[in-house]
Amino acid sequence: MTDQDQAEQQQPVRPTPVTFTPGAGTRSRMRSADPDGALTQLVRARRLGPDAVDAVRQGIARDSRLGIGYLGIGAVIIGALLVLRGLFSFGWTYDRNELVGFSIAGWLIVIGSFAAAVVIARRTRGSLPSAAWIALLAAGAVALTLDHVAVWNSPDTNYVSVPIGVGATLLACSTFRPVNQVLLAAIGLTVVELGNIVVVALIDPDGVAYTGQQVSLAVAPLFAGVIVVRSFGRLVQRELDRTVAESTITAPRYGLGLLASAELARLDLAAEELLQDVASGRTTLPLDRSEAATASGLATDLRRLLVAGRRETWLHHAVADSEYLASAVRLTDPDGLAGYLEAGQRDGLLSTVWLIVDESGRYTPTIDVEIGRPGSLSGPDALDRMVLPIAMSVGGIPRRRIDPAVWSALSRVGQYSVDGRTGRLRVSVDAHVVVPDASR
Repeated sequence: MTDQDQAEQQQPVRPTPVTFTPGAGTRSRMRSADPDGALTQLVRARRLGPDAVDAVRQGIARDSRLGIGYLGIGAVIIGALLVLRGLFSFGWTYDRNELVGFSIAGWLIVIGSFAAAVVIARRTRGSLPSAAWIALLAAGAVALTLDHVAVWNSPDTNYVSVPIGVGATLLACSTFRPVNQVLLAAIGLTVVELGNIVVVALIDPDGVAYTGQQVSLAVAPLFAGVIVVRSFGRLVQRELDRTVAESTITAPRYGLGLLASAELARLDLAAEELLQDVASGRTTLPLDRSEAATASGLATDLRRLLVAGRRETWLHHAVADSEYLASAVRLTDPDGLAGYLEAGQRDGLLSTVWLIVDESGRYTPTIDVEIGRPGSLSGPDALDRMVLPIAMSVGGIPRRRIDPAVWSALSRVGQYSVDGRTGRLRVSVDAHVVVPDASR
């Protein structure tokens, strides 16, 4: 037995007392106290538990260093330019608008809503409260109604301009509210303006073309902004998810993942409270039947988690803690042999799985990974190393859609062979790892 394995067996495994409760103030301090970047925040948060990782995820979604803040500034600038463009259209049709006061009132509402939304979001760290969002939508509806009534009652013009300002305001808020809510608002604005086209077609068929141009100015930039924000959000979440998965590469051979640590923290707190009650005299010894049953249940659950922590390897946690990999990868490693892979081999295996899932496009791949029983190795290193067979079965995606970088990543794990004659792509890898028990 090597010194490393002896040290691992001699070192007792005990739950770490959890003293971290991530409230709103704590999450704010986590973001402001770490100038080193998102990866450093994530590594530190893993030591504190899954709640801290969730706080980092939420903070990163609004972190300007990852671009969300810059996207918000850009959206506000583009929205302001569109407001100016809408005011130009309003000035162009000012003399022909018989109810110009209605349109002026609509524009005053739009400009006030735009400025209020930006100021409120700035004071609330880039987030627009729900009440302010509802008020903004209501103000936009009133402004649209005023402008449409003015245009419908002016026979010399059918050129609406307020919808451009409303679309610009929604575009400026595209990073202040969840993107799905902004998308619904954009769809609602589109429906209203399509209805306006129908009305204009009945009143003045020759003016439909001009009305269509105004509608495109109102909704096209808004939909483009929603697409950009949604795409960027997915990019950030995907990279963060990969960072969480890759953080397991240098993890110990066995241990608890983020999902299990939440339950361990709960059990640890319950055990501490019970022991504190006994030590302070609030709970007398011997324990009564209900308290004894509670203590027994806590002990059983703690043992179950600690035993699981001695079976689940880094690869299990990399798959289970990843939103992208958990639904596509099925791991079979009952003996926890993946823990014997070295850091470079771990990186190669995880990169292989990630590239297949991430580059699948419209396909939905399924990957079965099975770690087989180790075998003997012939040659000068036969006493120090062994062969760990790894079998991968990939389905749901044609071979031409697999990124060529997959094969380069597999070569870092070991010698591999590929068989694509059946419906699924089967890959066999022989990874040479250090013998965990030198006496075998």
